[in-house]
Amino acid sequence: MNNKKILIYGLGTTGLSAIDALKDDNILYVYDDDKSRVDLIEEEFPFYNGEDVDFVVKSPGIPLDSGLLPELTEKDVPIISDIEVAYRLSACENFIAITGTNGKTTTTDLLYHLLIDGGKVAYVGGNIGVGVLPLAKRAKKDDYLVIECSSFQLETTLEFRPKVAILTNVTEDHLDHHKSVEAYRKSKEKVFASQRDEDVLILNIDDPYLAMIGEEADHALVVSTTPVQQDGAYKDQDALYLSYEGEKAFLMNRSDMLLVGDHNVRNALEAALCAYVLGVDVASIKNTLMNYRGVSHRMEFVDSFNGVDYYNDSKGTNPDSTDVALASLSKPIHLLAGGFDKGSDFKSLFEKHAPAIACLYVYGATKAIIKEEALEVGVKEVKEFETMKEATEAAMDRAVAGEAVLLSPACASWDQFPNYEVRGDEFKQIVRERWS
Repeated sequence: MNNKKILIYGLGTTGLSAIDALKDDNILYVYDDDKSRVDLIEEEFPFYNGEDVDFVVKSPGIPLDSGLLPELTEKDVPIISDIEVAYRLSACENFIAITGTNGKTTTTDLLYHLLIDGGKVAYVGGNIGVGVLPLAKRAKKDDYLVIECSSFQLETTLEFRPKVAILTNVTEDHLDHHKSVEAYRKSKEKVFASQRDEDVLILNIDDPYLAMIGEEADHALVVSTTPVQQDGAYKDQDALYLSYEGEKAFLMNRSDMLLVGDHNVRNALEAALCAYVLGVDVASIKNTLMNYRGVSHRMEFVDSFNGVDYYNDSKGTNPDSTDVALASLSKPIHLLAGGFDKGSDFKSLFEKHAPAIACLYVYGATKAIIKEEALEVGVKEVKEFETMKEATEAAMDRAVAGEAVLLSPACASWDQFPNYEVRGDEFKQIVRERWS
């Protein structure tokens, strides 16, 4: 990727990392709807004024129908993401891509630990917090680059071909960006669109949509929490198994894992199967799984005070993710929910879990929508607040011994917080300051 004329569209973290990766060997133009961002770097890189460019590197969160992008599309200028750039410029031949509506962060982080513990040289990044481009430049040919891929990143890939692709599940999400469920699904499927027969696709076939894909994909390995007859990974009663190239191996008992919930069994099986295919031995995989405690902001146990357990699931940014969080607890729950409106439907979530919710505390941009839909399907009590802090303090006042307070917002954070990490950190701080 040398001697190209490239437009960097969007000057946030992704755009700046793209500039750093491409500036030495190419001619760059920059553009951002926020002119103050352009002002910071326009002395070094010219502002885009309609010049002919070979392609556009777009920041993931910018919709394809905004700003200058429709005009560039009409001119047949390729628009690509940072993971596409990373794939084209990196010497690394072992790209491992994980995507899905839920579970991708845990699976990505766990796989990274499995590879490192198994003696591999590995890097982890993408949508998990560290930009992929600096890692792609650093990774050598035989290293492993483990990438969490969002639908925003995948929708503008063209040649991206991971050695292993993992799809954790695909349910309704990000309709504000993709406009339809079908468009969202198609973006996720691009994670394996360029794979060849020698590459590996791992699918969670407990997800009905992915089960249909698995029937059509000849090279797919499958993961399930029930026994399966084809190569993959599965749970049979309490036992976890790996099966690859016709040989079955007992991995461990599920009860020996620290992670809670059936969803984490699938996440663990997906990561373990990938590590196994890449040459990590069963004993090493088992040892890592026995000691892995999970990632921050995903059913993260904060503490227990006066008999009340507090859980931070700030990464629960859609109803399906919150569904998984609620299913993981077996005690009355004081649920904190609300945030940026992505156009989600909350009724089925609350219809399923209404009996378990002692009280629902709603806040932020979606509070009125969530309150209305929750009451319609039988949630006993709903209290409305402006901020998460007010909602959390009310839940702490109300909860009694034997109950749990759970932050699992079912919404993105962008109405009140820059990201879910900041939201989760504030929740933990509020809880701990009360009891310090």
